[in-house]
Amino acid sequence: MFDDAAARRYLAGLAPVAAGSVRWLIYDHDRQWVSVVDGKLASLRQDCAHVLSAPRQADANASYMDAIREFLADGAECTPQVVALSCAVLMQRIGDLDEVFAQIRSGVMATLVYPEDVVVRPVAA
Repeated sequence: MFDDAAARRYLAGLAPVAAGSVRWLIYDHDRQWVSVVDGKLASLRQDCAHVLSAPRQADANASYMDAIREFLADGAECTPQVVALSCAVLMQRIGDLDEVFAQIRSGVMATLVYPEDVVVRPVAA
């Protein structure tokens, strides 16, 4: 299970997030793989819109989760794609892109990849 307190301790030693940016923690429970990426909100919104504009499959949420797993298997250089797909997973669950980005701006975000699910959520303050 993901531990918010451990995530906060892990992130505490890093410089603060720059204004207009978001910090994203990617955690693969099976491999204990962790990546942290900071990205500009404006470019992340463009990346998310690009993912969402791709042809829709019957179960878009499942295909986004599968794509996240594939990018994780390719390694840390694919972190930006995982973050963009994580936004798309949020969009599928929330339904409003403005609300998605309001949530993202609220703090550090985490993508938690489990065998049965992919959870995208803020790290508790």
